[in-house]
Amino acid sequence: MPGPVQFGRIVWTEIADANGVRKLRPAVIVTPSHRITPTAPLDVVAVTSRLSEPLPNDHLLLLWHTQGHPRTGLNRRCAAVCTWVARIRHEDIRDVAGVVPGAVMLAILSKVTTLLSSPTGPQTRTGGESLGDASV
Repeated sequence: MPGPVQFGRIVWTEIADANGVRKLRPAVIVTPSHRITPTAPLDVVAVTSRLSEPLPNDHLLLLWHTQGHPRTGLNRRCAAVCTWVARIRHEDIRDVAGVVPGAVMLAILSKVTTLLSSPTGPQTRTGGESLGDASV
């Protein structure tokens, strides 16, 4: 598996959508690196390529390139969905991609904190289950 599992890393994992359909998709690790251990679950924000115009408030565009962005590894236009938080295990990670730049990670964390602290915000579930968006 290339690259360490760390805060800001993009990983490929199965995450359930709002309908409970599990699909392999990219996700951004939002667990602080100092809390990551081989046995502790990881909190991630799901990534989607289903984008509408205008972009929803809970979406943040990620860097991409058709041949794979040199930093993120993403090869199509996509966004982190800051209300689609899931909890996964290390064993759930199928592959490791690139890293989200620091400024974008700060924006993701700010949106996650703001959106999920509202009384009606989605809650994180275990086993890669989550509330959120449709598939990539």
